[in-house]
Amino acid sequence: MISKITKQIPNMFTMGNLCCGVLAILMMFDGQLQSAASLIILATIFDFFDGFLARLLKVSGELGKQLDSLADMVTFGVAPSIMLFHLSDGLEFDSMSYLRYAFIILAVFSAYRLGKFNLDTRQTNTFIGVPTPITGISVIAWAYIESPVKDALFGNAYYFAAYCIFISLLLISEIPMPSLKLKKGPLKNYAQHLFLLAVGLIALLFTGWLCVPIFYATYVLSSILINFAAKK
Repeated sequence: MISKITKQIPNMFTMGNLCCGVLAILMMFDGQLQSAASLIILATIFDFFDGFLARLLKVSGELGKQLDSLADMVTFGVAPSIMLFHLSDGLEFDSMSYLRYAFIILAVFSAYRLGKFNLDTRQTNTFIGVPTPITGISVIAWAYIESPVKDALFGNAYYFAAYCIFISLLLISEIPMPSLKLKKGPLKNYAQHLFLLAVGLIALLFTGWLCVPIFYATYVLSSILINFAAKK
């Protein structure tokens, strides 16, 4: 009996992730974007601990893997897409009104990435393409940001559509990306992690919530440069 309960503990955290994602979507339709963003941040904590507990309790299994992807699809795929829709609310699209629907691309490509991830044996210790949770967090952070960067990005239909397409394509790209989960190993293996941590902390001190998209951009660019240098 106890062993059966133990096996379900990680799945309970996965369900917590899913519940946060669903509630976040409901709050967005009530116009409570920052509250919705806070729920997705809470979901990120659940998402971290479901895998951590599964490894700790040695109860990892195919069911947990599938449930995790389904929950991530809602929380880090659908919810951030809807956030983009609400953030574009004040845009003047004129004759290019169809560009507003670019937000859907993020949900579609998130689903494709998560399905691909479950079948890709290469993605064990590292990722191929930007992980869905990192992309989702980088999107929902805009709910907290007040900056000319946000005004430019969400004040122009072409910039908005380009942003939606760009972050969506990175999800399914073939760019190797490091996992941000720390494991045992020599410190030299975590040079990129330490660099990202330094950039994130400095950006937090000087830019506030804008540090999240800065961290995202640094994560992507540093990964591209490291892989380019490794091929030389």
